[in-house]
Amino acid sequence: MTTTHETRVFAGVTLIDTPVVREALEFARAHHDPMSFHHVYRSWIFGALIASKIPAYESVDLEVHAVSAILHDLAWDYDSVFATKDKRFEVDSANAAREYLKREAPGFNQRQLQMVWDSIALHTTSSIAQHKEMEVALCHMGITADFLGSGLPGGLITKEEHSAVVKELPLLEFKDSVIKLLCALCKHKPETTYDNFSRLTVVSNNVMV
Repeated sequence: MTTTHETRVFAGVTLIDTPVVREALEFARAHHDPMSFHHVYRSWIFGALIASKIPAYESVDLEVHAVSAILHDLAWDYDSVFATKDKRFEVDSANAAREYLKREAPGFNQRQLQMVWDSIALHTTSSIAQHKEMEVALCHMGITADFLGSGLPGGLITKEEHSAVVKELPLLEFKDSVIKLLCALCKHKPETTYDNFSRLTVVSNNVMV
């Protein structure tokens, strides 16, 4: 069932605009440096743009997608208040987002909370995320689009669309900053990085930790 919500246009993309989404943005802003905040914001925008181009996504819960994308990296800094010593950053981020929504979004039901958790916990695991609910797959696609830009398979993001978003939310040395964050996870939480995106990214960039 599709529910009508208020919207706004940002960088040419129509975005859902509800109190929950606005408050999640402010929560993310308060807990991120500018580079990380721009990344999660762009990830949301790219996901919304992708959803607008795929008819099957007309029924997606755009509020669930929005908060999932906005809150997906709360613990990717090993020193974050949301980080634990023994869990992958994706799981820490998913737990933090779920607890935040329990406090601040009492209208979210258990299924919505679970989809947010799954979207965040699986956002670096394409082989699983793409087979989950549309909200989970869309969150993964939007985040991936922020790394690949117009190189995203399927031609879903044009160079012009990517440039318009980046103009409003600059990259701020995005690639180098992400590598530094992931290197820090490998160094300070090595047991959580052996078989996943963090270590693969560090290895593929030939970075010593």
